[in-house]
Amino acid sequence: MFDAMQNQEREYDQLVDWERRLEREGPFFRRLFADAGVCSIADVGAGSARHAIMFRSWGLEVTAIDPSEDMLALARENAERMGSDLRIVEGGFGEVMRIVGCHVDAITCTGNALPHVRSRAGLRAALGDFATALRPGGVLVLHYLNHARLIRQRVRTMSPVFRETPDGDKFFLRLLDYTPECDGILFDFVTLVRDPAVRDGEHTIESWPATLGTDALGGWSLKTRRSLHFAMPYDMITTELEHAGFNQIVIYGDHENRLLDPDTDESMVLVARRV
Repeated sequence: MFDAMQNQEREYDQLVDWERRLEREGPFFRRLFADAGVCSIADVGAGSARHAIMFRSWGLEVTAIDPSEDMLALARENAERMGSDLRIVEGGFGEVMRIVGCHVDAITCTGNALPHVRSRAGLRAALGDFATALRPGGVLVLHYLNHARLIRQRVRTMSPVFRETPDGDKFFLRLLDYTPECDGILFDFVTLVRDPAVRDGEHTIESWPATLGTDALGGWSLKTRRSLHFAMPYDMITTELEHAGFNQIVIYGDHENRLLDPDTDESMVLVARRV
């Protein structure tokens, strides 16, 4: 099953240094969940489910929800490999209450998942569903890029990431463009891959088989995909959360409970309570 998955889903786990990320973010979530009396969680846009698996390992009831069957296959692979009995369900924004069937104590939506709503109407529908699925006083955690900074500074690229993988050496690049109305951010995800045969010394540039074509020139190949994210600056998301019935909204610039610096922080972590 794992070999049949689309490359972009497999490469998602290669791009993220999950051990370091969970070590950095885990204490934040543990403190937050303990303070809020959280026992049940819906992780929406769960992706490969690494956060959800961590939450489940703490003895919490967790449902991982994602619309991509290929990504869910990766999530199931990760859960099986880590011995987790995590509940994994296919579903998208607006379907959380239907999937969980009853109120949960917390909803998490991390990893730039929420901007895939594509519009303000889509955002309102998603937040309304979150509010319906949460118990009164339940906690919502959103984590995505600081869109206000990106738009104001017209950031065009993000730091490249290099990984050694069984498939070869990989560089992950991200190039940004903006819609004319600045209500959307276009991400070009570019992956440069060097065949393991080059790394292991089996081929030189001169000896690389010509039959592989220019896409594999010198053992290198290139893959790209484009994704449109709806722009949600902090003032907009705060307004929409209040409209959906959330309060006690706090926006952090990291997982150390440091408040957001709008001009410098790359990402933001937003915590709110359902009224």
